Amino acid sequence: MSKFFIIWRRELASCFLSPIAYVTMVIFLCACGLVFLQAAEGRSGSVESLEVLLFMSIFFWIPVPTLICMRLFAEEKRLGTLEALMTAPVTDTEVVLGKYAGGLSFVFLVTYPAVSFIFILAALSPGVTAIDTGGIIGGCVMLGLVSAASVAIGLLVSLLTKNQIVAAACTLCAVWLPFFLKPMIALLPFVTERPQDYVSIESHIMDFARGSVDTRPIVFYVSFTAFVLFLAVRLLELRRWK
Repeated sequence: MSKFFIIWRRELASCFLSPIAYVTMVIFLCACGLVFLQAAEGRSGSVESLEVLLFMSIFFWIPVPTLICMRLFAEEKRLGTLEALMTAPVTDTEVVLGKYAGGLSFVFLVTYPAVSFIFILAALSPGVTAIDTGGIIGGCVMLGLVSAASVAIGLLVSLLTKNQIVAAACTLCAVWLPFFLKPMIALLPFVTERPQDYVSIESHIMDFARGSVDTRPIVFYVSFTAFVLFLAVRLLELRRWK
């Protein structure tokens, strides 16, 4: 377990040693803040709460911080340090989980400060009514689940290539694609609303941000994340035996 924490600390520190991390953080927070502000200003006549608008703004830009995942394994391959890491007295599971924890910690440090936008707006706008604490908690839970799944995807993609640009492009496509599943499925004939809601991240976000917590999305995201990490461990084992 101590080796896992060493890799975790190493990965998290390396994230903040790169200027890309700070650029990513600024772009993400500015983009989320502007989108949320515009949504809040145009809220008149809308039935959606500020909590829903906030988390929709955050989730639409969630692929941006996951770009840091492109370097988790791709940079190790490019620098030739992955072989040295694999010869160290650590297991493949510790390597994958340590790198995953470092990348996920960075994404949490970037994304969760954006939740404060709604409290800043409430403090500066006397017309804003009381904030729904249940909606904030539910949105934060879904933010953690989607972030965990997105980082797992980024780690797996990074393990498959040593080109960071390719890893970044594939990660962006893989993470943004689920946001467009619902409208794409809606174009198919003989499709009802319920199946669309089951696979739609947008529906999950809106439900949780309204304070309606359903265990099915939780089980889905946890299972999906575990499965992707399992694939990453197996791929790393294959590389060791090549």
